[in-house]
Amino acid sequence: MDAKAIERELLALEEQGWAAISVGDGDFYRRLVTDRTLCVEPDGLQTGAELADDIDASKSPFDDYALHDVKVVPLTDDSAVITYRAAVSLKEGGVAFQLYMSSAYVRRDGAWKLAFHQQTPVKQDG
Repeated sequence: MDAKAIERELLALEEQGWAAISVGDGDFYRRLVTDRTLCVEPDGLQTGAELADDIDASKSPFDDYALHDVKVVPLTDDSAVITYRAAVSLKEGGVAFQLYMSSAYVRRDGAWKLAFHQQTPVKQDG
């Protein structure tokens, strides 16, 4: 598979993930993660299953989001890392924020699976 095709597929998965979070659809992530998935977020470490459970249990706090500066690094034919900056605006007049995001994917049985994910808050000026 060529690098552009991998980029399209992984960007589509990340966009679908944001859409799933926005409606509280943890099942999307249950299909995407493995029993070894690890997520590193500003509030701690989670397994993929814990991430999916959190999405089910919470009402999305954001109103809108956009993904910027997307980069994909294919590692092998069946693995790649996608990075980007997410700009998020919160519902009900909340303060907008940005995160640097990195997700490592592996292809298993013809489908991409999320192996690792990290969120890093963008440093705010001021």
